[in-house]
Amino acid sequence: MKLFAEYSRRAPNKVFFSILLGGLSGICYSMLIPLVMSVLEEGDPRLSTIAVAPTRLLSVEIANAPFALVFTAVCVFILITRTLSQVVLTRVAIDVASSLRTRLYERIARAPLASLERIGSSRLIAALTSDVPRIVLGARMFPDMLINLVMLLGMLGFLLVLNADLFWFVLGCIGFGVVTYQIPMLIGGRYFTSARHHFDHLQESIQGLIHGIKELKLDDAKRAAYFEQILMQCERSVQKDEKTGYTILRAASNYGDLLSFFVIGCIVFIVVNYRTISNEQLIGVIMALLYIAGPISAILGFLPQLSISRVSIQRVAKLYEEIPQESVAAAQQPAREWDRVRFEKVRYRHGGKDDKDDKDGGFGVGPLDLEFRKGEISFIVGGNGSGKSTLSKLLTLHYRANAGTIRFGDHAVDDETIGTYRQAISAIYSDYHLFERILGADDARLGESVDHYLKALRLDRKVTYRDGRFSTLALSDGQRRRMALLASIIDDKELYLFDEWAADQDPTFKAVFYHEILPALRARGKAVVAITHDDRYFEVADQIVVMEEGKVARIERPRAGRAEAQERAPSFVMAG
Repeated sequence: MKLFAEYSRRAPNKVFFSILLGGLSGICYSMLIPLVMSVLEEGDPRLSTIAVAPTRLLSVEIANAPFALVFTAVCVFILITRTLSQVVLTRVAIDVASSLRTRLYERIARAPLASLERIGSSRLIAALTSDVPRIVLGARMFPDMLINLVMLLGMLGFLLVLNADLFWFVLGCIGFGVVTYQIPMLIGGRYFTSARHHFDHLQESIQGLIHGIKELKLDDAKRAAYFEQILMQCERSVQKDEKTGYTILRAASNYGDLLSFFVIGCIVFIVVNYRTISNEQLIGVIMALLYIAGPISAILGFLPQLSISRVSIQRVAKLYEEIPQESVAAAQQPAREWDRVRFEKVRYRHGGKDDKDDKDGGFGVGPLDLEFRKGEISFIVGGNGSGKSTLSKLLTLHYRANAGTIRFGDHAVDDETIGTYRQAISAIYSDYHLFERILGADDARLGESVDHYLKALRLDRKVTYRDGRFSTLALSDGQRRRMALLASIIDDKELYLFDEWAADQDPTFKAVFYHEILPALRARGKAVVAITHDDRYFEVADQIVVMEEGKVARIERPRAGRAEAQERAPSFVMAG
């Protein structure tokens, strides 16, 4: 990924137009000093004649009116071309920033879940909110940098015409200054790279503070340890590296600002002792050097930001490489009827290794041979680390099996079908996200259905649904889970998975969930799967899958209590 490649791909004509205008503006800038010098040049009879008879304009006497007119025209031209150059590229920069973010959005959306879990949300958010703006800011400097570069070249050309010896001396001084300027720039860039690396860890620490605030408030020692050993350590690392980096860059920038004056001092106090220079040439050289002090300072001032942008480019490019694209065919096969989901010798190992004897591939599950049927309720139970969550993500097709086959009915899940079968699944995981809208639903009676379930789930006194969105999401954990359940039921999928959904519910609504909601879904022919530890409700299940150490320890099919569960089901009325 190159700094300006995105600009050229996005709007090549606009970029060329901006560069052209910037170049013309720089050329005109470099013409101003020679123009003024020609007016001040002695011995020109035309100028003396014009000066004797000044021109009046709005009661103002203007000497050397033709030159004044040219000078004004050049200034106006510079104003127009420079402004247009900056505005055009700024608009393109805004489009490029949006394009970069959109590409990251799409890459994240199309990436395997396991890869996103490995990368972590902090790096993804930092890239979107920090790196992309820095990249765009660096590219937006291009018109000004081009203008100042053309100005510098133009004034150096003026110096060459004025005095060749001084031109070569000034050119050598500028070359020496640029080289010596790059040394601290490289050192400062290393500190910025280190600071950017620490910033990812700081993002993770901030998320830990926000999500773990309840636990930290209950233990002062734990809170102090978190602040000192984790959060503030990351904060100090970022602070130290950024302070050092900016200190070096500011010192280098100030050195660049004074470079032209160092050259002027050398010419006025040293070079005049070894070269014959007329006063007219000396004044012209000093004016030119004072004039190019701005462009040199600006160019050198752009380099720190370009260095920061380069670091961000490297980070984003590395992130792009780390986010693989899921192997899902663009054109999916049409959905086919199915009555069960079968696992045949399915294996999955975190880290992507499928060798069952591989001890370094991370935790894995399998081989798994089981099935989940429509019109049945299946419970997945087991201790921590038994493989329940991994099994659930295999079932919802978020994880792709390293070995074995998952079938919906008689049809194997592969690249051509996985997207289709995912559309038949609804899941509420323990780390679910609650949206403020019912997404993807175009039913004209959606509002009525939402109001029905708000009342059925006892949320109608807290939440209303108007103008396509919920009035509030500021709810208790249990109420938020009920809101997620509402959205899931409205989706009306064929397979439902609930990961410890009832954990935050009060005993009354927990009973409603197991004795009414799950049976109601079963009565509508849904395949219902719940990860649970609520053994007092096991009689509701048609199938209980017990997981131990990544394998199915046993499968139970209790029959007692099923009739009772079905009798209770109609009390939770499904809309539509």
